[in-house]
Amino acid sequence: MKILIVTPELPWPPETGGKASQFATLKALANDHEFRIVVTRASPLLHDFACALERELPHVTVMRHKPEGNQAIQGVVSPKKWLQRGKTLLRFILQRRPAGSSLDKQQRVVPDRPYYPFVPLSTESLCFIEGQLGWAELIQAEFHESLYTAFLPVSRIPKIFICHQAHGRFSRRFYESTQIEGRSANDAHAHNSQSLLAATDTAAACALEALFMSHFTQIITFTEEDKQSLHGQDVSLPITVSPFPIPADCMIVPPADVACWNLQLFYVGSGLWYPNVQAVEWFCSHVYPLLREELPVEACILHVIGHWTEELRQPFSHEVVSFRGYAENISAALSGNISINPVFTGAGLRTKLLASAACTSPIVTTSIGCEGVGLRHGHNCFVSDTAEDFAAAILTLMRNQPMASLLATRAFEHALHRFGPEAVRQQRNRIYEHVCHQFSSDS
Repeated sequence: MKILIVTPELPWPPETGGKASQFATLKALANDHEFRIVVTRASPLLHDFACALERELPHVTVMRHKPEGNQAIQGVVSPKKWLQRGKTLLRFILQRRPAGSSLDKQQRVVPDRPYYPFVPLSTESLCFIEGQLGWAELIQAEFHESLYTAFLPVSRIPKIFICHQAHGRFSRRFYESTQIEGRSANDAHAHNSQSLLAATDTAAACALEALFMSHFTQIITFTEEDKQSLHGQDVSLPITVSPFPIPADCMIVPPADVACWNLQLFYVGSGLWYPNVQAVEWFCSHVYPLLREELPVEACILHVIGHWTEELRQPFSHEVVSFRGYAENISAALSGNISINPVFTGAGLRTKLLASAACTSPIVTTSIGCEGVGLRHGHNCFVSDTAEDFAAAILTLMRNQPMASLLATRAFEHALHRFGPEAVRQQRNRIYEHVCHQFSSDS
């Protein structure tokens, strides 16, 4: 089948959860379909990354303007070229920085409201899409930023929306998490304003996403929880649950292959996604002090994998958090160590937990953090929603290596059975076939 994907995120490099989920799904479907991708978010490195993605996945083509002259990547890129591209990217980032902000003045970026994804597609993106309508047999929109695709005046091609997370749930939890942080607690006027803002933003998010989604032939969510949330707005929405597979760049490490049970603390997540920043802050402020009462300093260090700018790293002590950057081999880092997921914001399926389970890493998470994965407290992970319980779970794993091994083994078996590439491939193909058959019958 010829599938046209509309997405704000090019799935390369797979350094964030959204990119990793797209990349893993595309790789699982390599022998079944041909894909063309329209990336709606501008980036000066799009061509370079697109070339790399097309080498990794030959069945995928990224639609883009060809660079002037003969600048396509061919073989080894000279250091001078990489320096030029780095300068271009730096200018791009600085241009997008809010007016009046600086690295000196803005040590920590704390959003007052959840991001707003209900935006129109650019003229350039619509032109790219229009140029592919004669080729495409199915249009697949990814992320809420692509919901505008629902209104394409195309009657002969079915449109599917891939919902990475229900935004109404995300908005509600965003404001709930600010209460956990204690913002506005001592200011009655600010608290009332925050309550009004939370109710308005959440209601708007729920209503808008339901309205947009009603124009798609089919909606795919990654979790049953997101499906139920969306049906709470419009029960008639045609929703099917179909998760993405274990991240394709994650090497599977069976329990028997774990070289050493170091049981150090690891967190996987980019600082560019605010819930990850919030999670690390919560651990440092609430869990770390409890661990220090029982453990030496070196045993309490949280090792963070993912891209974090120097600006975002500054508020954290190097004695508490060790930032390791993007890991080419995440399995080597996680295997035999403890994966924590202290998140209180967001929805959807957590890529980080699939990677942890596939690497045989025992997991401590919040209830929100393990939604959709199917893990159970005390059976294949520990689920803790208070700092005291979270610290106690970590201490239990550190002091009981057989228990850590047992939970990690059960999580590994569960992940391979439910989120293995072949299982996801078969389920997604059944949805594609059903959608096309139903669309042709209705037309």
